[in-house]
Amino acid sequence: MVCPVCRSNKIEYYHQKNEYKLYRCLNCELVFVSPVPIDLNKVYTKEYFKSKNGDSGFGYADYDKDKEAMEEIFLAYLDKIEKLAFGRNIFDVGTATGYFLNLAKNRGWQTAGVEISDYAAGIARSRGHDVYGGRLPEIKIEDRFNAVTMWDVLEHLDNPEEYLRAVNKILVSDNGWLIINTVNRGSFWARLLGRRWHLIVPPEHLFYYSPKNLKMLLQRTGFEIKEMKRMGKRFSLSYIFKILCHWQGLEIWRKFSEYFNKPFWRKFSFPINLGDNILIIAKKIKDV
Repeated sequence: MVCPVCRSNKIEYYHQKNEYKLYRCLNCELVFVSPVPIDLNKVYTKEYFKSKNGDSGFGYADYDKDKEAMEEIFLAYLDKIEKLAFGRNIFDVGTATGYFLNLAKNRGWQTAGVEISDYAAGIARSRGHDVYGGRLPEIKIEDRFNAVTMWDVLEHLDNPEEYLRAVNKILVSDNGWLIINTVNRGSFWARLLGRRWHLIVPPEHLFYYSPKNLKMLLQRTGFEIKEMKRMGKRFSLSYIFKILCHWQGLEIWRKFSEYFNKPFWRKFSFPINLGDNILIIAKKIKDV
C-alpha cells in the first residue's frame, strides 16, 4: 500500500468505522479509506439528498433547504471569483442538485458541472445547468472554463489526483482558477478528537486532508495555492442535529433533526467555525 498523495509506503492502520478501514500516511499525514467503494453512485441516492422520516443514516435532511443557510457565504466567494477570473464560465464538481450553480447563474455566469448521483444531476439539469453524469476523469469535455469550484467534494472522491488532473484540463490556461473547500484533519479540533472526529464518516468521506498534503496534491496537478484559510459555514438546526445523529448515533438527535425540518425553523441558521474546514484558492500554472 502506498499513500495516494505522496506515494510513501510508510502507512499504518488508523481506524475502522461503518465497516470501512482507514489508514494513515506517516509521511504526509493523509488519512484515507482503503479499499474505496466500487460504486459510489449507490451511496448518493435520492435518500442521501432528501432523507425519509426515521432515517438516521448519512446525507441531508433536505439538501436544497440545508444549503440555503450557506447562500451569503457562497455569494461572498462568487464576489472573489469574479475579481480573479477574466470570464464568466464556471464548472462545479459535485454539483448535487445545482444550488450553488443557481446562485452563479443569477449573477450572469454560464454554468456547468458534473455529478455522480443520477438523481441529483437530473434535478440540476432541470434547473438549466449543463451537468454531466458520472466521474469527471471519464468524461470528454471540449469547453474550457475560467473557474472550477469543488465545494465539500474533494473528501468524497475515489481518486482525488485523477480528478484534479481532469480539472486542470478543463480550466483555461490563461488565468484559470480553482476554489476548493474540504475537511481539515490538521485543525486543532480534529486532532483533539482524533478517531472520534465527527467528520470521519465513510463511505461519504474517503480522504482526510491537512494543509501539508493538500499543497503536495495541488502542486503535482499543476496548481499554485494563492490563499489557504479556515472556512466558516452556516447551518440550519435540522442539519446540525443530523450531523450529531451521524456522529453519536443517538435517537434524540434524529428526532430533533426531524422536528426542526419545518418552514418556520428553516428561517434560522447559525455560524460555526471549528477550523476543521479549509478553503483553498489556487491558480492553474501549467498543463498536466
